Amino acid sequence: MNIPYGELKTTVVGSFPLQHSLDNMRRALTDQIEAGVNFPCYGQLLDMNLMFLEPLAKEKCGIEMIGGEAWVTGSLEVPKRPITLEFLEFAQDYLKKNPSEEVDGIKIPITGPITLSSVAKVSEKHHAIEYPDFILDFSNIVVELAKWYDKAGAGLIMIDEPSLGYAVWLGIDPDVLIEAINKPIKAIKSALPSVHVCGDVSTVTDILIQSKAPILDHSFKDFSANLESYSKDILEKADKMIGFGCVSSTPDPQLLLDIRAGKAQWAEAVESVDEIEKLILEGGKRFGLERLLIDPDCGFGGMREYFKDDTGQRIAAEKLKNMVEAVRRVKKNLKISP
Repeated sequence: MNIPYGELKTTVVGSFPLQHSLDNMRRALTDQIEAGVNFPCYGQLLDMNLMFLEPLAKEKCGIEMIGGEAWVTGSLEVPKRPITLEFLEFAQDYLKKNPSEEVDGIKIPITGPITLSSVAKVSEKHHAIEYPDFILDFSNIVVELAKWYDKAGAGLIMIDEPSLGYAVWLGIDPDVLIEAINKPIKAIKSALPSVHVCGDVSTVTDILIQSKAPILDHSFKDFSANLESYSKDILEKADKMIGFGCVSSTPDPQLLLDIRAGKAQWAEAVESVDEIEKLILEGGKRFGLERLLIDPDCGFGGMREYFKDDTGQRIAAEKLKNMVEAVRRVKKNLKISP
């Protein structure tokens, strides 16, 4: 794998505010490619947990779906055949038919073992995340998912761990959490590996710095305190890049309600190119521009609940256009070669 130091590449985190369908996956991909995103995602339109847990249940891997919830009902086992590869294959086929010089590879988000265990129930009051052995068993499953996507040609594979902070709060041994993250990261041989943790990351930075993940992806637009999360010196010593979230994935709820009610224009939820450029340059001062991979704070799927039409997707697409344009401006002004 070639870590893109100094290239200011762009990507997304994952989800988009569209209902799941092939047409909407095409639209999500089209919007990313037209914006000029270097590592577009296939358009994660399904629930990030159930899209993996339901196939694991069908493959009888120790998971059962009961009343729409995932339950651990036996020994957690690795599936005997690949699951969810169809999403990567869809994106690869789309790119063959719609090639773009801007695209360096397809980005695949895999829900991480800590987060999968946080929604898998072991009893009415307890979830698998409370038990280190279950977390590590889920990690073994994610290892195979990562291997399959890697061998199938994914360009960037992100282990998505929004529940890492919750596991720390529960008191799970940091060594267990580091091992759970490291297993799938080390299984990725060709694609770029990354870990995404959204929200406030102040309680998890020590764990992530000790992990084998070369790219640590966080929110910096809506969580500006994360700019204090690492120093440039620490990143250099650990040889890490930062996935730098620079546009909000969850605009102010009241603004979204006003847009839905016709009291505001959807464009009001989109950051300007100037605003995004300013934040990227601030990230460069803190972490080094050469260590930034540029993306939104998180997935855009949360806007789906506000709009029955495609307004949320229009907002997301415009944010990506402005994000890429801000990156182009930074590169031009600082004479960063493609």
